Order: sequence, then structure tokens, then C-alpha cells
Amino acid sequence: MDLWPGSDGMNEMDKAFANEMAAKRMAEMMNDMTFDQIRKLAELRESGILTEEEFTAKKTELLGRL
Repeated sequence: MDLWPGSDGMNEMDKAFANEMAAKRMAEMMNDMTFDQIRKLAELRESGILTEEEFTAKKTELLGRL
């Protein structure tokens, strides 16, 4: 998939490198979002809104997506 439409001035290696870097950044962002969600779930657990079992189940689900 070409993430850089209209990039006629880029050679194929440049496009491949740019696509790889964009994909890595997207993966990093998804990881950051996952860890933020786990932190929020931990806060809910600590405040008594979630049980330990609910927290663990959701955390396992989120980590399985990485």
C-alpha cells in the first residue's frame, strides 16, 4: 500500500522507506494507546469500579492485540 499518493518525485526505495517508517509510527501510537487504556483501567480498579477479574480480563484482551 502506498501511503504517499502524489509522491512522483520519490524513487521506489524512498517510498518503501517512508511507508515502513509510517507503519512503525502507527504501531508505536497503537501501543501507546493500549498502555494508556490499561492505565485507565488500573485507575478504575483502584477506585473499586472494576474488579480484579474484570481488569485482568480486559488487560489480557488489550495486550493480545499488540
